Amino acid sequence: MMLITKRVCTVENAKRHQPYDLEARPKHDPSSSTAPYRRKVSVAKGRVEGKTKRLKDIEDALSNTLAGPSTLPSTSTPARTTPMWSSRETLRDVYLETVNQLYPYYTPKNDFEILVLSGGSYKGVASLEGITQFLEKEMKTSITVRRGTRESVLRSATKVLDTEPDITGLKPRPGDPGVFIRPLPNSEYSIRLFPGSKAASEYCLDFVLSATGKPVNSPFKFNLLAGPGPTIPVGFAPTVGIQSLERSFGVAPKDMRPGAEKFVLRDGQLCTLQRPGHKDVQFIVPMRRRPEPPKPNVDMLELPQYV
Repeated sequence: MMLITKRVCTVENAKRHQPYDLEARPKHDPSSSTAPYRRKVSVAKGRVEGKTKRLKDIEDALSNTLAGPSTLPSTSTPARTTPMWSSRETLRDVYLETVNQLYPYYTPKNDFEILVLSGGSYKGVASLEGITQFLEKEMKTSITVRRGTRESVLRSATKVLDTEPDITGLKPRPGDPGVFIRPLPNSEYSIRLFPGSKAASEYCLDFVLSATGKPVNSPFKFNLLAGPGPTIPVGFAPTVGIQSLERSFGVAPKDMRPGAEKFVLRDGQLCTLQRPGHKDVQFIVPMRRRPEPPKPNVDMLELPQYV
């Protein structure tokens, strides 16, 4: 199964920020290793002029390879290429969760509808008739643009949604592995760390109420600094201030839904939380181990790991 890596601004703000089609990266992050990995799609020469960005996003998401079933549920789970770090096994799980939040009154009939609605593209009246007419129009447009058939568009959407997600920014579900909650001294709040993209070595941090575990947006004034930890080579990266993923995408605090905010860190980073009137708090972000590679038929020379 193909692995897809993306950064999600926030599921909760999907209507405004098209979270699953983000091409831009936060400007403060100079690394290119976390850029969303997107499959390149060959488009027919007869591309419709003046096509909206929404339709372009749908077209880009559709695979060029027309293979696989066109049903909503996947009848079998493809073999995973990475260890399980989330209860969301496919992009279908991620996108369907978003669709259910945005349009609780509508149940998608197929994978194409999940793909279209996951970006909050329907802005009409909350009615079954309105959303059905909108989806049918989107289907006709996709068929025209791709010079294909309804069946080919459905198969392409299914192929996309069958891929394995490797996403930074999704809040954890109860029971997800790799989640750590640590209370802050002299505070009613705790920090929570949960896995982001493993391919990009990203971990996320948010704040939760210690008594309930409920996530909250920045609950007090603070500075969050992140720099190289003891396992990171000397000179690898400087210590920098971290702002939330939402803020880096231009979402103002007043526009964030409660509990949506999160901060992106890196495996192995040494982080410092500075609060006015309190002693600084430090922690090291957990590191996920790489799978053991097959032993090559070579003569290995022994050298010290640290000097």
